[in-house]
Amino acid sequence: MLAHNASSPRLFYGWIVLMACFLTTMMASGTMMAFGVFINPLVDDMGWSHSALSFTYALSSIVSGVGVLVMGSYMHVYSLRLLFVIGVVINGIGLYMTSQVTSLEGFYFWYGFVAALGRSSFFISTATLITRWFEQRRGMAMGLTMSGNGIGPFIFSPLVTWLIVRWDWQTAFVAISFSMTAVLVLAYLLMRNHPHDLGLKPYGADPSAAAPPPPVNPSRAQSSTAEPSVGTLWSRVLRHQGFWTLSLINFFCCVCHSIPLVHTVGFAQSAGLSAFAASWVLAVMGLTSVVGRIFWGFFADRHGARITLMMTLLMQGAFMLWLVGTQDPVVFFLYAIVWGFGYGGVGTQYGVVARELYGTRL
Repeated sequence: MLAHNASSPRLFYGWIVLMACFLTTMMASGTMMAFGVFINPLVDDMGWSHSALSFTYALSSIVSGVGVLVMGSYMHVYSLRLLFVIGVVINGIGLYMTSQVTSLEGFYFWYGFVAALGRSSFFISTATLITRWFEQRRGMAMGLTMSGNGIGPFIFSPLVTWLIVRWDWQTAFVAISFSMTAVLVLAYLLMRNHPHDLGLKPYGADPSAAAPPPPVNPSRAQSSTAEPSVGTLWSRVLRHQGFWTLSLINFFCCVCHSIPLVHTVGFAQSAGLSAFAASWVLAVMGLTSVVGRIFWGFFADRHGARITLMMTLLMQGAFMLWLVGTQDPVVFFLYAIVWGFGYGGVGTQYGVVARELYGTRL
């Protein structure tokens, strides 16, 4: 295998960056997917409807999506670490203030808008850092990073349920606000924007090749440079059919899988499962998705990200039919195992496909 740098230390720093990205995805996904655990307590305590709370989750998803676009447009002007830490502060404030709300409008604002806006910096940061630090084994690295999306729900779903049962939903929001902020500050301290900052090359890069330059800062770029500006590259991307195809696939995929992620806990309780048992259904979905993320990451390295994305989307959609009309707890957990395995392979591939299409500058 090609060395990352002939003179580099024994431990390639990209693995430290990967660990920071893993911690980020673990905390972001754990707190986001635990939203389903809050629904029934909020309905009982505040009198809000299920549809109103579902709209909150939809709003947060939209805000995060728009936020990713905004953050992406600024990541070549400001460092990823700066955008990341700003997101950490905004997200922490949003989650804490959510614990203080007394109205549905306040819940929409603090959770659906503020916390979601801060969270958007996490998604763009982790995906971009992995593509910068890994030339080879990028699918595996992305899979390991995104496995945090499974570990997070596995930890937070039962934990949040326990906090709510033991105290209340307000205490649970305070707890996840402080714990998430603390872990993400640690991740921030471990991150580095680019291998070039440490005199390194991406993992698997040709050691005889010249070290790649850091990402171009458009505000400082010379007008005489022959390299296209970020604006020019974006113009080309927006005219490329593959961009819109990938965006639509991602949009409809997220719409469809957000339904079981948000409502599985409530649906399981309506079928007769206890609050703790229902939270463990979601936790098992998260745990088996870890296996899926790692497996499909290796699979993508061998067979390509596009075919992997297609296979996992088909698998994810097919097994959603298992829950139709069931009230059997065994079926819930079997569904959680199989659906989670397929779900695990989906999110890892979008960044890799985008990298294959457009490189690392966008």
